[in-house]
Amino acid sequence: MLGGGGMFGAYQAGVWQALEGRFPFDLIAGASIGALNGWAIAGGCPARTWAEQWLNPEPGSLGVFRYPRGLRPGAGGRGAFEALVRRVHASFQPRVPFCVALTDLLRLTPYAVCTPDVEWVHLAASCAVPLLLPQYRVDGRWTTDGGLLGSVPLWAATRQGATRIVAVNILPRGGPWWLRAARAGVRLAGHPGEDPPAGAAVVWIEHPRPLGAMREMLAWSPESARRLVELGRREAEAALPAVESLFRTF
Repeated sequence: MLGGGGMFGAYQAGVWQALEGRFPFDLIAGASIGALNGWAIAGGCPARTWAEQWLNPEPGSLGVFRYPRGLRPGAGGRGAFEALVRRVHASFQPRVPFCVALTDLLRLTPYAVCTPDVEWVHLAASCAVPLLLPQYRVDGRWTTDGGLLGSVPLWAATRQGATRIVAVNILPRGGPWWLRAARAGVRLAGHPGEDPPAGAAVVWIEHPRPLGAMREMLAWSPESARRLVELGRREAEAALPAVESLFRTF
């Protein structure tokens, strides 16, 4: 389960470098930037190749991972953003089941869409941070960021029957104070997904402190991407014994 957190998503690419090929995952699920990373992972993209997209995004590759520079809804980047998501979606065909977490914007309720029904617009809508990216009407309802009600929505996996989860959190402690405050307000009005069922086991891979400043979360930079990919790889390697133990419980 890959959570949301903007450009901190480079950390997840590093995590996958450590986990790739070691464990037989039955499901990949993602929210926000984790949905894009998860789609590539479920599609069998080699970890080294995907990390390279974060480190050296070239014209004609999977595109530059960055949010629009303005703070108006969808400011200055809808076309580029959608082109990026379309390229990611078209580049991979999931080899294992994949679920994307979404939020019904008007009802403030979470829901998930799973393969084979995941289209590019579901990935785009899951990344659609309010006030930063365009909002989408999907399947007849306005849909927004899949991490709006919780940065790592475990319910997206447990609703599909998952009882053993490796959760990658790129917003440890819920992110910066302003994001925690905003999410708390939204959760009061909304309906966050349910907690994992009794008996479910979760191994968390996350840094103990925030991964960087707000500007690093909102805008890609080569320095930040290199640091995050390496950090994610190292911390996932440190978590390997816990993940191995999780799989031995089957």
